[in-house]
Amino acid sequence: MTEERERGVAGPRHDPTGMFMPGARPVTAADWRRKRIAINVSFLWVLFPIADLVGSAPGVWRVLAVLAVVALYVYVYNVLPRDAFGSDERNWAVVVRLALLAVLAAGLTLADRQSWAILFIFTAIAGAMRLSQRDGALWIIGCAAVTAGLLVADHGDAGTTISLTASTLGIGFMMFAFRRLMRLNGELVEAREELARLAVSEERARFARDLHDLLGHSLSVIAVKAELAERLLARDPARAAEHVADVKTVAREALGEVRDAVSGYRRPTISSELEGARMALEAAGIEAQLEAEEVELPADVEAVLAWAVREGTTNIVRHSGARSCRIAVRPGAAGVTAEVVDDGELGAPAGTGNGLAGLRERAAGVAGSVEAGPVPGGGFRLCVTVPRTLAT
Repeated sequence: MTEERERGVAGPRHDPTGMFMPGARPVTAADWRRKRIAINVSFLWVLFPIADLVGSAPGVWRVLAVLAVVALYVYVYNVLPRDAFGSDERNWAVVVRLALLAVLAAGLTLADRQSWAILFIFTAIAGAMRLSQRDGALWIIGCAAVTAGLLVADHGDAGTTISLTASTLGIGFMMFAFRRLMRLNGELVEAREELARLAVSEERARFARDLHDLLGHSLSVIAVKAELAERLLARDPARAAEHVADVKTVAREALGEVRDAVSGYRRPTISSELEGARMALEAAGIEAQLEAEEVELPADVEAVLAWAVREGTTNIVRHSGARSCRIAVRPGAAGVTAEVVDDGELGAPAGTGNGLAGLRERAAGVAGSVEAGPVPGGGFRLCVTVPRTLAT
């Protein structure tokens, strides 16, 4: 989330009218015009008090004066500046202009006729849509109270007083609730967009992990096989040809695995990774002891343990300088464990590198844990454990 969102400010998507919450795209000039038209169409209600005025056969100057005040009211209503929507800080430019709307409505009600109290409904709506939640609620109640007070002071009949006061209060709080609904809708839209961004980020991370582990292992085997073929080429061409054939096979398998990873279908299995480890360690001249007990595992859990076997093997071939290693996959008291231990002197850096980092992310996704570090007396140990509750 951006800093503006953390402060509750809508940012560049904020509607310039201050009447609507941000949607799935920025507000355009066409949106502005449509919303301005919608706002001003509601002012057709003022035709009723104007009709009453004209029907009472007033003087021309009185009509012009009243229309001028009405026009000023509509103008001020339209140019109300937007607030920092959702903020509890007061925008004093909004407060001053709202107060001017209340003064104009009160002036028309007292100086001309009681039906102009209808303008307090618009005044309540303007405050409900632009002030903070607390101030907006107080403003609506205040508008209703002023409406009732003016009509009572001007000896208005009970029906008109109750009707206009109730309308000011009811419509004001209805728009107040509408504002809250739009605010929540805007937050929902932003949350969905954020989830979509996180999903894309997670997919990129998954693809990067898969590509690193797939190519790291396969290219290590290819490099070792190519070196062996180069050394054997002069004195044992037949064996050199076998290693070259293995290079071709591994390269083709790597290409297929990359295609599967791109398609999102790649789920390595423990058996296939143990066979790949045997081939890689044999090519590197490292004696391997492979142990695997039959355990039924969900595909995503087995994939984590299989990636552990692959990562451990790759590190041994590339970094360890080991003469022998042991790879074991077996159930235990804490869960199912994949352990890779070598007797190398160089070891592998614990807690660093993309391979181990990616393995930790995979294990965390199934509530597993990763241990990696030197073994007393020499060597390196990688151990990945998945809780037994998931290994069913």
